Amino acid sequence: MSRAAQGLRGWLMQRVTAVYLAVYLLAMLVALLLRDAQGYSAWRDWFAQPWTGVMTAIFAMAVVLHVWVGIRDVLIDYVHAVSLRLLLLAVFALVLLGSLLWVLRALALATLAGAG
Repeated sequence: MSRAAQGLRGWLMQRVTAVYLAVYLLAMLVALLLRDAQGYSAWRDWFAQPWTGVMTAIFAMAVVLHVWVGIRDVLIDYVHAVSLRLLLLAVFALVLLGSLLWVLRALALATLAGAG
């Protein structure tokens, strides 16, 4: 695969994730405005619903992909020392992966608590 095709794939990935992020945020804003439930247990029960949990998990994955493509492109363009670039890419990858796992764990715990 040529470098031009890789750049196109990254560009397309950012556009697709940006559309999903915008749609999700608008849908959640509308849902929050229409809901009258307040308190921790109401929020936990709301996120324990399958559609809310799945859409939020996809949102978290879309955020991670969107951020990864952006950070990767910036580091490739502006960090010319290969060893430093690889170190920074590894650090950002671990931070993003850890953040994604933390969100997925929180959603799983909300689902388990909502079922119980």
